[in-house]
Amino acid sequence: MGYFRTLHYLIFLIGLCSIHFSTLLAASRPHEELMVVQTVSTDRRSFVVAKGVKDGIATGQEVIFANENVSILCRAYEVNRNYSLWRPIDKNINIPFNKEDFISYNSHAYGNVALEIVGDINNLTPEVNYDIEFRKFRSSNNFSLKASFDQGFSQSSSDVSADNNSKRSGFSYALEYNFRFLPEFEMSFGGRIDNEVYRLTDPQLDIPTTRVMGTIAATYHLMAFSKNKNNFYLTLAAGIGKSTTTVNEETSSGIVTLLPEVRLGHIMPYSKSVAMIFEASIESLSAHEKFSDNTEQVTNILSAKLTLGLRF
Repeated sequence: MGYFRTLHYLIFLIGLCSIHFSTLLAASRPHEELMVVQTVSTDRRSFVVAKGVKDGIATGQEVIFANENVSILCRAYEVNRNYSLWRPIDKNINIPFNKEDFISYNSHAYGNVALEIVGDINNLTPEVNYDIEFRKFRSSNNFSLKASFDQGFSQSSSDVSADNNSKRSGFSYALEYNFRFLPEFEMSFGGRIDNEVYRLTDPQLDIPTTRVMGTIAATYHLMAFSKNKNNFYLTLAAGIGKSTTTVNEETSSGIVTLLPEVRLGHIMPYSKSVAMIFEASIESLSAHEKFSDNTEQVTNILSAKLTLGLRF
């Protein structure tokens, strides 16, 4: 009787071991299944799935998680009975999954296709489309507000000898509306105010000049030569307005023309709605002013400008 009881126990233990061994063998075979992402960390460096110790997951285990676009080789860092926390093996990769996304779990961590995808970080961090991200400065209309420092190169005046034409410097302030009719081309319409001082050497005398002008400009953006959000541009501008000059408390005024102004600029967006602009330009001005006694003075000026401003 004892013999049969012992035999019965042996058969029961062999059957139990066989079932357990079959379960382990099945778990160790390469297989793929779908699961739901439970949560993703705020820094997108780790995520949690509902698969834990009861499912054969152990700390340090490496598997491949994938969606329809990418696959990532990950390692289990924390595991409890029902859940596990995973991080990419490559520290340069951010998690491309979101909470409640369906992803596939591949226990075979060294599939050739997956390894090729895992090794290419660009598949997980695609290039930013700057034309979309910063479309306000690449395809939309916007405004420019600018301030400039002006320095005269040369000047000729009908009533002043060439020896006395020494220095002219000042500041300009401009507001423009930029109409973007093509990604590379735009037209700008605006106005500007100039405040300059012309300094005579003999006799020593400072002559202030104020100008108010309307301007029009055509700009070509060199976006094809830029691989980031910034870009250079070239501008050709013209303008017309009123010039007023005061000499020994006597005022003359008349028409001033800007033709042309050539600018080399650089746009640097630091948000989706505001960008810094830097410009260096050369311009030619011609003013025809009259005094109260109808005496006319013609002044031609060639000057350089450095400009700092905002696009918004």
